[in-house]
Amino acid sequence: MNPRITRTAAITTLATALAFTGSPALAQATATRSVNQATTAADGPGSLRPFVEQRPHWTACHHKELDAAGARCATIRVPLDYRNPQGATLTIGFSRIKATDTAHRIGVMMHNSGGPGGNTLDMPLYDEPAMGRQLAARYDLIGMDPRGVGRSSPLRCGTSGHWLRSAGYDDTGFRAQARYEADLVKSCRRVYGKGMSYLRHFTTRNTARDMDVLRAVLGERKTSYFGISYGTYLGAAYAAMFPGRTDRLLLDSAIDPARWNVRAFRDATAANEAFLDTWAAWAARRHTVYGFGDTPAKVRATVEGIARQAARTPLRVGPYTADGRQVPAVLADVMADDREFARAAKTIRVLHDAARGRTVEPTEELRAALGPPDDTSDIQNSLQLALLCGDRAAPRDLSWYRRNVERSRATAPLYGPLFNGVHPCALWPNAPLEPPVTGGNDAPGLIVQATGDPRTSYGNGQGLHRKMPNSRLITLRAQVHGVYTVYPNRCVYRQVNDYLRTGELPARNTVCDKDPGNDTR
Repeated sequence: MNPRITRTAAITTLATALAFTGSPALAQATATRSVNQATTAADGPGSLRPFVEQRPHWTACHHKELDAAGARCATIRVPLDYRNPQGATLTIGFSRIKATDTAHRIGVMMHNSGGPGGNTLDMPLYDEPAMGRQLAARYDLIGMDPRGVGRSSPLRCGTSGHWLRSAGYDDTGFRAQARYEADLVKSCRRVYGKGMSYLRHFTTRNTARDMDVLRAVLGERKTSYFGISYGTYLGAAYAAMFPGRTDRLLLDSAIDPARWNVRAFRDATAANEAFLDTWAAWAARRHTVYGFGDTPAKVRATVEGIARQAARTPLRVGPYTADGRQVPAVLADVMADDREFARAAKTIRVLHDAARGRTVEPTEELRAALGPPDDTSDIQNSLQLALLCGDRAAPRDLSWYRRNVERSRATAPLYGPLFNGVHPCALWPNAPLEPPVTGGNDAPGLIVQATGDPRTSYGNGQGLHRKMPNSRLITLRAQVHGVYTVYPNRCVYRQVNDYLRTGELPARNTVCDKDPGNDTR
């Protein structure tokens, strides 16, 4: 889960109308059982045999870094709707960096970079620096773009920007944010029709089924898996839907399945406010450098003042404008890694000057956040909308969101209106076809979670751990989203690599501190 859906990144009461059964529990069991059987069934009208018997045609990836790493790429076809395998199909694109230590080969390792909506084709490139060459050489490292993004039948709604926007400081701000979400939904309806029936099949459950088809195509009895952020929900769902088909299961910056997805975004409120407090203390000690204030309270007042000014009059940032709905999202985006306090300060300095009417030029982060969406970001945004709303229904009463926003302002004046505002799924035209995967699984797995994760809160990692009784939890005392391959730490890396090497989980849950020198405070 990440507002910009980058690799290091980008989260109630439900009225779920089920498509093919009246009982959520029965629907979940029936859907899982039927697809599991179909994956290995020989024949029949619902057979997946034509799909699992595909043979990949390996070619160059036409991706500079993947090709340099010796990767090869291919595509397979999967059903759009697994209830009707003989119907329309989708393309799934994936990469493979093949194991070179064949004498000690462990198997395949699939990946997901999160988002949802993140490209995953190149995620295996980041494994070797963390694993070490010898361990990485024992795996076939698979980067599968999930359906709807990258090389896997990409979606394009023609979105005007990411859906996460602040509801501001008053009723005017709330109505403006609700209209923005409605416009995003309308953009999808213009492209995919009034009912958007095509988009209903872009779900976590179906992505997990695509993974299992790919596992079978690759000729593997089991797959190992490494997922970050939303990728942990996908990995946990796969393990629940296909018991016995996972080997090593590494879930980094996890989501509690019961809290996916509206509650997970709301959970981010407190963690982001805490991150801002930590950063404010850092910036106060450097008042002579940045000029935000010489106490944490003054720094917070400066930051909140920027957001309030933007809500009154949009800020001019080079060729772009930043309004009250955007600025809190930008601030959340740049405050995601406690090693990057200075980089965040640079962006905030630009916004601070813009709020005072000065002529400024955007930083790289501001260009990405405020500029018009390019094709890649539109694809990622479009899939995130479809998947969030296809996975789980959201409350549809806008007054529910208004009450949450108003309650949040007392303790979370900046981020409460951002993470509690109107969800686009409140305005989605149809209900999910299946119930979400909200429970756990019995698979052994290793969960890695930072205490101050500003995207997927520490409580989410604890929740997933409770739902996976055979798992272990490694806690890193840090404020960051994404740890393994993202935030080097000897204590974490040692335990993760031991698990990936041997398949044996740590004997107990452990807590890791930051490495010496890896602290900007």
